Amino acid sequence: MKLFKSSNLRGNCGYTFIELLVAITILGLMIPPVFGLFTNSFFAITSAGQQTAAVNLSLEKLESVKAAGYDDVKKRYISSDSPLLNEENVPGWPQFRRETRVTFASEVAGTDHMLPPELLQVQVTVYWTIRNKEHSETLTSYLSKR
Repeated sequence: MKLFKSSNLRGNCGYTFIELLVAITILGLMIPPVFGLFTNSFFAITSAGQQTAAVNLSLEKLESVKAAGYDDVKKRYISSDSPLLNEENVPGWPQFRRETRVTFASEVAGTDHMLPPELLQVQVTVYWTIRNKEHSETLTSYLSKR
């Protein structure tokens, strides 16, 4: 004895072909934007990681130049007639290149006020490329005689 009588046409056969097509179409319309979000998120995370590495590489070089002391920095960068030292390959970081520039702060364009003549401006710039576009991070500090 049956308690429930099946009144629909398909019974226990499952979904119709039309229902499957509609479900697949809806799923197909939803998947590409989700994959786009993953792609953009991956690019943003990678870019932020490279920017962080560039700042840290700049800071590392800046601190090593400052740690050398005023006289050594002046002799190495200013007296050598080459205020620009270009390091094409940062050791351990082949995708980055780093420039270190040391000049007298009083010679820097855009300074409106009088600066002590012995004050050196140390500027470190790290360059890297993402998607054929060059990016850079620059840190600047000052060094003087004590």
